[in-house]
Amino acid sequence: MYKERFCLYIVILVFKFQEGAVSHVTISPDEKTIVLTTTRDTVCLVSLKPTPRLIAVLTEHMYKQITCLCWNKNSTEVYIGDAVGRISVMVLSIFTVNGMFQTRVYTLMNLDSSVVQLSFCSSLLLVSTLTRCYICDTVREQYKQIGNKARNGEFGACFYEAHTNESGITPDDETTEAGNIGKSRGAFNLISDNDSNISCENCLKIFCARPGSRLWEVSADGVVVKTHQLKEALAVPPTAIYRPAADSASSQQVEEKEQAERTERREWLAQSVNFSRLFVIARKYLLSHTSNSLYVIDPASANVLLWSNEFASISMTAVADDKIYLMTGDGEFHCLTLSSLSALLLRLYRHEEYRECLRACDLYRDYLSKTTAKREMVELLELDNLPRRRTADTSREKEEEETLTLTLRLRLRPLITLLRSNGSGDRRLTPVKLDSGIVVVHPENDRLAADRNIGQRCETTFATASRSSETSSEESSAMQTPETTASELDENVAQGATDSDYDDAETLDCQRSDPRGNTTHRVQSDLESVYTLASSIRIDLSERDVEEIVSSIDRRMRAIGESYKDSPGLEAFLYEVTRAAELHCHNSFLENTSVQLLRTTGSEHIVRQFVRAFTDVNASSYGRCGCGYPSPMEQSAAEPKFLAVGQSLIARFANDKAEECGYICDKVPYMWREYLAARVERRDILDDVLRQCLQTRDNVVLSLLLPALNEQQWSCVDACISEMENGTCLFCATPLAKKPDRARSLDWSGIARGVMEREGPDKAVTFLFKLQNMMPDITLDKTY
Repeated sequence: MYKERFCLYIVILVFKFQEGAVSHVTISPDEKTIVLTTTRDTVCLVSLKPTPRLIAVLTEHMYKQITCLCWNKNSTEVYIGDAVGRISVMVLSIFTVNGMFQTRVYTLMNLDSSVVQLSFCSSLLLVSTLTRCYICDTVREQYKQIGNKARNGEFGACFYEAHTNESGITPDDETTEAGNIGKSRGAFNLISDNDSNISCENCLKIFCARPGSRLWEVSADGVVVKTHQLKEALAVPPTAIYRPAADSASSQQVEEKEQAERTERREWLAQSVNFSRLFVIARKYLLSHTSNSLYVIDPASANVLLWSNEFASISMTAVADDKIYLMTGDGEFHCLTLSSLSALLLRLYRHEEYRECLRACDLYRDYLSKTTAKREMVELLELDNLPRRRTADTSREKEEEETLTLTLRLRLRPLITLLRSNGSGDRRLTPVKLDSGIVVVHPENDRLAADRNIGQRCETTFATASRSSETSSEESSAMQTPETTASELDENVAQGATDSDYDDAETLDCQRSDPRGNTTHRVQSDLESVYTLASSIRIDLSERDVEEIVSSIDRRMRAIGESYKDSPGLEAFLYEVTRAAELHCHNSFLENTSVQLLRTTGSEHIVRQFVRAFTDVNASSYGRCGCGYPSPMEQSAAEPKFLAVGQSLIARFANDKAEECGYICDKVPYMWREYLAARVERRDILDDVLRQCLQTRDNVVLSLLLPALNEQQWSCVDACISEMENGTCLFCATPLAKKPDRARSLDWSGIARGVMEREGPDKAVTFLFKLQNMMPDITLDKTY
């Protein structure tokens, strides 16, 4: 197993069973469970936390050739399809994962042909077979055929969410799915085309592949809205893939190959393609593939953004944000990133990869000359007669290499300036705050502002269909090099015309014409060193090196704050850009340091940095009362980012630094679950944390707290509940911004259920008797 973002090795899973080689693997959305199938078509359930272990081996599909697996959003159900058209569901619960009960499998449908692809969204399951597509309502246990015309072959289908929240599922959907946990599942019933009982969401679309390069666009209730014909749109040359050169030899080979490809000029006829699988990439486009080609489609304009035929024998693909992972028939894995050309060039230039930047310009010369830069400017980027890169051993060779670097930089400057200067007037000085917290002062173009809600978690942005005929990707080897994060990309764009390679005369002109604009330029220029320091943190650095980098970042941030604190009219801007830099540094620190460092370090400075980074990154996820204490948590609250860091901090402070634990829990209320568990295990007196825990309204926290209380503490609970039912804060008695439902100030059934799941039925019964004695007026819902 590897971490997707940095391709960092995590663990190798080894299990001893005689079920054959692994054929399919799927990881649950919460990344706690793996389901894999074998060549004997057995299904193996593996729990990853706290340590990987095999939970169950299921044989319901044995020798039926399992073709696909699909999780629901809550990680509670796995849908399985096989070659005989059978679809079943494996239902998981906390008892299943803990090995207390046997995993249950239910057969849902027996269709007429092999299952090609499964896709899940909200409570809907989309099934594509060799002959037809079906939309299934997993709540009503009904399914419906999409369209009337059959087909014959492998054709994919997928959901496409036009406007959705980050989790891809609404609170109502979560409640519905949670209600299905542990519920016995029966076979689904086929309903007619005229029946509209299938749950329908306005923002949800379905795309189904059809023969002859066609796509059906389908509404969520299974009605075909239109047919998109893409055959003529595919009558374009394939897009070249940009590959970073690993060394001088490979660089020469790649350049010669690219030169040969550019000299090849021939007409491309319309293509009749069967899209065997469909995936959503970057939450905006559709990706499909055949055995030797990749296709990226813009469903909004029914146009083909690009296609590539540079990989042969593609056997398997997967998508994560803007990343495409594919495996070829010879067992090689590749990773490609969908990126706009301008983002690629800016990134290479920022990392001082000037030769690579020139090579990318040369590769996409025609596109640049037609859409971005004048032909005269492109001609300056010729690679002819450019000396090959070589190792500089002597001082003279080093000087020659430095001279060459400067020459390349000067060649690129006009184009880079043009890419960064697509804005004018006062608009360039108007900060735009993205949802991620990054502030863009000089948007790359209007497209970036329009798309800022689409790709906040992607490393690069995407061009529109008319600008995407030349798009770049990176091979898997590039994963070993530092990647550009979303905040770094936004910083590239935000810098506008502020790089240090501008002439002094240009800087002077800027100072004379717009002092306010010059201040914003200087702030961002000063912050560049902070971003550079943050990116230098690596997991293999020594404790001393990490401490020096953290200290340097702190000093520079303080210096920047002091330097610009008296800048009239720019207070909001300064706060936003420095805040964005702080968050970037904290994220970079947590991503590139190990929990082991926190456990073993003797440096208080490093420990304080872990506390500050963890609380700062997660605090914004929780609402707060005006007095500063957190508002009640949502019952569906997700785990905080870098939870392992928070757990290690609580473990470090729990015994002798209660104030540190209290600070962390006040900033990140989810951590009361960890701290309170330690306090209860030690049988500590809980008077000092009683109100804080009650304020969270969190079932897990309260299922730890309430069974450990004495009679006097229960009387305090009774008084607090009266305040809670009035919708007031337990610390300042002022009304909360979002008042809870009076009848649900505390979810007593959920609390009791939490006690039973963690402590067992005997302790749960004991708790219920105590609850009846202390608070006789409360009631439990019927489900409990």
